Amino acid sequence: MSKLKIVLMLLILLITVSGCERITDTVITETKQPDDQPLTVMTYNVYVGSSPDLLLSVQELLQVPTAAAKTYDNVIAADFPSRAIGIAKSIKEHNPHVIGLQEISLIRRQSPGDFIPDNPMQAEEVVLDYLQILMDALASEGLDYKVAAQVANLDIEMPMFAETGLDDIRLTDYDVILARSDVEITRQVSVSYKNLLIIEMLGLEILRGYAAVDATIAGTTYRIVNTHLETSTEAIRVAQTQELVDLLSEETLPLILLGDFNTRATAGTGYNIILDAGYVDVWQMDSEGTGNTCCQDDDILNEISDLTVRIDQIFVRNLNPTSVITHTVGDKPEDRLASGLWPSDHAGVVAQFEF
Repeated sequence: MSKLKIVLMLLILLITVSGCERITDTVITETKQPDDQPLTVMTYNVYVGSSPDLLLSVQELLQVPTAAAKTYDNVIAADFPSRAIGIAKSIKEHNPHVIGLQEISLIRRQSPGDFIPDNPMQAEEVVLDYLQILMDALASEGLDYKVAAQVANLDIEMPMFAETGLDDIRLTDYDVILARSDVEITRQVSVSYKNLLIIEMLGLEILRGYAAVDATIAGTTYRIVNTHLETSTEAIRVAQTQELVDLLSEETLPLILLGDFNTRATAGTGYNIILDAGYVDVWQMDSEGTGNTCCQDDDILNEISDLTVRIDQIFVRNLNPTSVITHTVGDKPEDRLASGLWPSDHAGVVAQFEF
């Protein structure tokens, strides 16, 4: 009888252990289920923090240090480190595979400045690195994004009045594509437009361009392009739009075009150039609300949203989804920071594609 009890106990122990192994195997299998999230993309102009009008409106060079100092103060007051947290929360909510970002800025300073008379050294002391600040904010939200591509746009340095005299302040502007870590990225390019705004009195060239990548998501490869077209001069903006569609005209992959196009839907000249080139504005497919994305007040402290035009857009070509859901982010009263700041002077736009 005692031998029989021992045998029974061993059998029970063996069955129990085997059962535990089967349960563990089942759990591991469940964690490997494929990602069934719809293809999701976002475009967001994060706002440098000041209007360029202060500098563009100067009538003589002696006014530049005052205008530059005021612009710099506005940028600091706009508090991008805090705004980046709000932007990161919007990104976390929708978890886009790919994001097109505009006005990703690098602010550098030199004290004392040497801009006058011949600016022998450029400013290198980093004051604000918007890309690093945003990447840190994304990481703090538990998100894992990588820089897939970027294009360097304008890089300008000017003297500004400071407490100790004249300092130099430098702004370098980028358009950036971020991709989730599970998105395979290839064929990165950056292109500068030949057509650019030149401000002769200030000796400035306002360079713009686009960044592009191939992004493979759930086994399908898409061509993703991100751009920010000229703001202040219609003729230059139209010429850049034509350059863009011409440069992409031979692309055969499904193409997703993200950006701040600075052309109003649906009457803008540039907007219709894009449509005439065979693109579809996804906001027209399936959306609610106006889709307006611009612009809050320059100090982004207005209590009621001032967004009245739709210039941040997502276009597609060679792409036939069965459904598209689009919406704006960063434009609701609850999106404002405790300080009263909006996350940006623009709303972001998100599109989800089902196939």
